[in-house]
Amino acid sequence: MDLYHLKTFFTLAKVKNFTQAAELLFVTQSAVSHAIKKLETSIDTPLISRRGKVLELTPAGHALYRSCEKIFYEIEKADQEISRYRHEARVRIRLGSTVEFGTSILVNHIRSFLDAHPEIHLDFYFSHHLETPLARDEVDLVIDCIPHSLPNLATIYLFQEQYVTIASPDFIRSREIYALEDLERINILSNDKQLAWWRNFLTAIPGDKQSCLKNVVQINHIRGIINGAISGLGIGFVPKYTVIRELEEKVLVDPFPGIKPGADHFNIYIKKEKLEFEKNKALVDYLTRLKPSEFGVG
Repeated sequence: MDLYHLKTFFTLAKVKNFTQAAELLFVTQSAVSHAIKKLETSIDTPLISRRGKVLELTPAGHALYRSCEKIFYEIEKADQEISRYRHEARVRIRLGSTVEFGTSILVNHIRSFLDAHPEIHLDFYFSHHLETPLARDEVDLVIDCIPHSLPNLATIYLFQEQYVTIASPDFIRSREIYALEDLERINILSNDKQLAWWRNFLTAIPGDKQSCLKNVVQINHIRGIINGAISGLGIGFVPKYTVIRELEEKVLVDPFPGIKPGADHFNIYIKKEKLEFEKNKALVDYLTRLKPSEFGVG
C-alpha cells in the first residue's frame, strides 16, 4: 500500500468529505478520489460507501482507519523525538477547551507549564463543540465537561464543576423572590430556549416545581448570562467558578442557597496513541497536578 494513498484515506476518513480532505491535503478533489480508487484497487476491497451525499467507511475501511491511526501517530511521534536534535526545534500542542473555562481559567494558569517547557509551542482552540475537532486531529487534546464517545479515547478526570443560581441583590429584593414559585414572574437567563442549560438545577428541585421556569431569555454565552444577572435582566445559572469574585463581593448572590444543583465532571480527552507523545504527557501531567482551587473550584 502506498503511503500517500494511506495518508489521503486517513484524512478523508476523519472529515468524511472529499472537498474538505482536498483542502487539508492541498490537492484537488479529483486527486483525492484518484488516490482512494488506487488504494481500493491495490487491496481489492472497497473502503468508502456513499449513500447520497453521506460518506461512510465500510467494515474494511474502519479496520484500515484504526491501523492508519497507529501508523501516522507513530510517524508524528517519531518526528517529535527527532525534533530535539534540530537547531532551536519546537513542538506544537493544540489544546481545546470550553470557551469560559479556557478564557477565564486555563490561560491564567498555563504560563508555568510553558516556562518549564520552552521547547513547546501551545495553541488554544476555545469552543462549545470539541468532539469534531478532536476526531479530525485539529486539536491534540481537549478539556470538556461533556462526555465524548469517540473510539480509542482516553478520559482523564480533572475536577467536578459546581453550578449556582445568580441574581443581583437589588433584583431579588425588588421582585420579592423567596420561593421557587416566584420564578414564574421573572426572566430565566439560559444558554438555550429549551432549558437544557438548567438541567442540573431542574433535577435538584421537585418535579411539580420545574414548570416554574417559563420566561426564558436566551443568552448563548456564560459571560453574557453573568452580566445580564448583574444588570437585573433576570436570574442566571452558571458554573460557580465563573462568578467567585462576584459572589465574594456580593455583586451577585444565590437566591436559592438551599438547592444543591447536580455537578458535571471536567475531563481531559485525548486519543490513546497521542497520549504516548512526550509533549502531551507533560501537559496532561501538569494539568492533573493543579489544585482544584487553581481552577476556581472546590
